[in-house]
Amino acid sequence: MSSSPTTSFPQPFWPQLLRVALLGTRQSGEPVPAVFDTATSSPEDREKQLLLAAGTLALMRRAGYQPPVAAPTPAPAPPDPVPPLGPLGKACLLRMLEDGQHTEMLPEYLEQVAAAGRRVPDTLLHLLLHHAASSSETAAVLAPVAGTRGRWLAALNPAWHTLLAAPSASDVLNLEPWETGTLPTRRTWLRARLEQDADAARALLLATLPTEPAKAQEAFLEILADCLHPDTEPVLETLLRARGQEVRRQAAALLVQLPGATLVERLWARAAPLLTVKRGLLGLGKITLEVTLPTTWDKSWLADGIEEKNDQYAYYSGTGNRATPLGPSAIRLGNILALLPPSRWTTHLDVSADDLLAAALASEWAVPMLPCWATSTLLHQDTDFAAAFLKLWLHQRPTLQKNHLDRNIDWAALTELLPAATRQQLLLKPMLLRVRRQEPRWTDDLLQLPTPWPHELTTEVLQSLSAKLTNSATLERFHTDLYQLSYFISQHLAPAIAPADATLVETTLLALPEVHSTFQNSIHTMLETLRFRAELDASLIEATS
Repeated sequence: MSSSPTTSFPQPFWPQLLRVALLGTRQSGEPVPAVFDTATSSPEDREKQLLLAAGTLALMRRAGYQPPVAAPTPAPAPPDPVPPLGPLGKACLLRMLEDGQHTEMLPEYLEQVAAAGRRVPDTLLHLLLHHAASSSETAAVLAPVAGTRGRWLAALNPAWHTLLAAPSASDVLNLEPWETGTLPTRRTWLRARLEQDADAARALLLATLPTEPAKAQEAFLEILADCLHPDTEPVLETLLRARGQEVRRQAAALLVQLPGATLVERLWARAAPLLTVKRGLLGLGKITLEVTLPTTWDKSWLADGIEEKNDQYAYYSGTGNRATPLGPSAIRLGNILALLPPSRWTTHLDVSADDLLAAALASEWAVPMLPCWATSTLLHQDTDFAAAFLKLWLHQRPTLQKNHLDRNIDWAALTELLPAATRQQLLLKPMLLRVRRQEPRWTDDLLQLPTPWPHELTTEVLQSLSAKLTNSATLERFHTDLYQLSYFISQHLAPAIAPADATLVETTLLALPEVHSTFQNSIHTMLETLRFRAELDASLIEATS
């Protein structure tokens, strides 16, 4: 048996074991190593004990056993000068973190806590860190409210290290994660490198991007979208010929956002002859659009970001049950319109955005023109066209629905593109009239509105909702619409409602007599959410106990 074990344990026992074995159990007065409990063994069993100890120690050595090492006691957490939340704030956080209630409000609440100059109480930091480890939204707002004790606690748990520890300069300069790491590791490293030296990180990415697998190209193009620069154009042009269709789509969408990109001019050369405007006598009256569909596709189109078959724009054209899928030429027209800045058309055709969209709606090619111009509006962040789309939605809703355009266009995203003041100016008066007149599909229109609603509109909707919930005739007729509206208010409007409207909701709905059981849960949820939101607001100004 070797006397030079490979591990630090059971090395201290080997010399003692060898001495007892060489001298003999009778001659040696040294005890047999206490590898196991020998309290009940008699002196006559020393030979048996020696053999068992030798066998046990040899097996432990072969298994690579390492003795437990006591972790060093960490230094105490440094004091934190930022005051924690008081008892009410602690109770609210416990409901979100421990009971799982209203967790969708947590990121916004943590931002408000930081803005109020407060932090999360020490006794809740472990719950907060555990939640942030699985919630990117919470992790993004964690640092300001965790305080010095939160950073101290995160450093003690490997699962929490990355939540509060920003990559050091040496970590970012180390290329090993980029060259050999998994895709998530490479994404994280690239984002950190971009924050420290955007030019160097972009140069590194552009050097490897054409040779990356398609999945990696898609992931890195998402990051590149946040740091576009003219020097990215040559590589993006190369990716227009990539094997992956999604990669080609992403590359084309990024290229057309670059100022002076040649792709825009190549697309415009194909697009300009396709649309012309016909005006009334003496140039007065409504305009009409005359559309010429693109010619047969060939491979040269691919270099301009136009796919032969592109299911991204495979909309349905026609009304009602007669709607049919678009043909390849119409899809290619949509592909071109979705990439080009929509303002090029208003300048070229000498029309306003409002008139252009109205003429498109009246055309037999409303689909794909309107959905693809909506895509282009979002891609190029064109607020003039977003406002024109919103006005079209307010005044032409039946026609849009008849042509399936209410589903093919992301109206909510277009609305969010507008400043809050513009949205209220455009929406308030038409929506008030619809609610007061109870026009067809008024509840559908309300579901499209951004929150929070103006106070006047909130008042009108609540009064209308209250009246219908207590009227058995309207309850029967508008049952589905009212259920959708009450659920929407409880889930989306209540978390963002103004304090003045919160009181209005409480007094209006609490005054209702017993209503249909279908609405009880929605109303209860709405009121409970409003009360909890009021507690969150109060906790921000509560004194620390």
